[in-house]
This record gives sequence, C-alpha cells and structure tokens, in this order.
Amino acid sequence: MKELTELFEESGIYLKKLKKESYEANMNRFIEVYGPAADELLRSATEGAETSGASESVAADFSRKVFDKHAKKDKIPSILMMDLNFCMVYYVFPYLLKNKDKGGEAFAEVLKDKWNETMGSNISYTTYEELYAGFKKKIFGMF
Repeated sequence: MKELTELFEESGIYLKKLKKESYEANMNRFIEVYGPAADELLRSATEGAETSGASESVAADFSRKVFDKHAKKDKIPSILMMDLNFCMVYYVFPYLLKNKDKGGEAFAEVLKDKWNETMGSNISYTTYEELYAGFKKKIFGMF
C-alpha cells in the first residue's frame, strides 16, 4: 500500500492537462492507488477515546511529513507549494468529504487548519461533485 504522502511525489500525473474527463479519471486513479492510505489516515484520526486530539495529531504529523519532504532551507518553493495545495484541494479533501459517515468532514476541517499552519498556506476544501461541476464543457470542440 502506498502512503498518502507519496501522492505529492506523483503530482504531475494528477495535474497534467486537467479537464473534466481527466479529473474524473484522475480521481478514480487516486481512489485506487491512495484510497487505502487515505482510509488508514482517516481511521487513525477518528479512532480512540480522544478523537479531537487524535485528529489534530494525525493532521499535524501528515502536514509536517509533507513539509519536511519538500522544504528547502525550511521553505517550500512557491511553484511546488501550488502543486501540493492543488493535490490537497482536488484529491485529498474531496476523498475525505466522500467519507462523511466515517468522520471525513470533521477530519478535513482539522487537516485544513494544520496544513495551512504548517505550510503557511490559506487553502480550503470542497467536494468532488462541486469541483467536477466547475469544469466547463467544450463548445463546438473548443476551449
């Protein structure tokens, strides 16, 4: 099983020529390749007596691990930061939000806050359906 942090090493696959059809295919690939790791992350965050403490700890550890892997001189280059944020917004958060019944929405909120704090970002999240609906269809084969 791949670790969810490995997603950021393969971000080019998920960002390349992103259109409505490719986003659907990319999300399906994300679910196939990283779904089990995302499920494990969510399970770790939501199990136990002190769920809020576990969620914060898991979110902080995940964010720090990604930061440490990509930071140069304690800073992530802005172009790379955009790619990392993009992967979170387009893949990680929508996947978590699909798992509301397992605590995904609550964990997404905690993860967003820890990610922003660790990365110095200001991202938010939305569902897969809202993102997918935001892609425009081609008109007469153009755009």
